[in-house]
Amino acid sequence: MSYDSQDAAWDEFYDQIREELYPEHKEQAIEEFTEQKLKSYYQQNPDVMRPAVKAIHEGNWQLKQKRYSPALVFYVTAIELLFKATLLRPVLYGLIHNEGLAEIMTNSILSQTGFERYENLLAQLFDNLANIDVKKITREGMRDTLFVECRNLQKIRNNIIHKGDFYTETDAEKGNLVSVAVFEKIVKPLLFSIGLCVEDKGQIVERKN
Repeated sequence: MSYDSQDAAWDEFYDQIREELYPEHKEQAIEEFTEQKLKSYYQQNPDVMRPAVKAIHEGNWQLKQKRYSPALVFYVTAIELLFKATLLRPVLYGLIHNEGLAEIMTNSILSQTGFERYENLLAQLFDNLANIDVKKITREGMRDTLFVECRNLQKIRNNIIHKGDFYTETDAEKGNLVSVAVFEKIVKPLLFSIGLCVEDKGQIVERKN
């Protein structure tokens, strides 16, 4: 999906808000965003990841029925939910201390397709809390990073929805592998780093040991 004037207008709006909240230096936002704020959000919203898990399960069912394009759509939906609803939403609520403003900005951001403009925010979050360089994470044997694979799958999903394109079993299986990798290599390590884990059906709970 191309970057257009509407995207630019949203970016300008977000920059203005960030400047008002953190006029000195916007990286200050992440420095002030503590582990406890993030953990508290998950404790209050333990089901935040369940829609993503349901989307993966639906993708698996579609794949089993040999409906490869619908399966791919659900896998990419799961990827976006893992990044946006599971990771970005808690961060935005933690950064913006006005609840009403947090809700407006969160809903605006999460309604947009794509997440590449927020990779830097996620990267700094992972570096601070989990000491992980999330931008370098790859699946075993793959040259492209996981972020690049996710972006490529989003383009395929958009072709299915907007152009009526059809894809193969291989494409659908890749969608499955990438969506699971986002959970295993990105979401799960972050939760582990703040003393949390995931139970069946995607519920986030306190880690026992």
